[in-house]
Amino acid sequence: MVSKLLNEKEVAEQIGMSLAWLRRKRLTGGGIPYLKMGNELRSGVRYDPRAVEDFMQNRIRRSTSE
Repeated sequence: MVSKLLNEKEVAEQIGMSLAWLRRKRLTGGGIPYLKMGNELRSGVRYDPRAVEDFMQNRIRRSTSE
């Protein structure tokens, strides 16, 4: 079953970052994997909720030395 894809506004709110941050990470790399749907510049970008969750889980730290 395919889960509901999230738009960039939903993801930004969920992870507590700005839309500008998400857009910059798509351009420079190191962000959340995304899907490009259609030819529209920004409205065609979607995120799989599992990718968002994985991205967040990979950033959990237990100390500043990690």
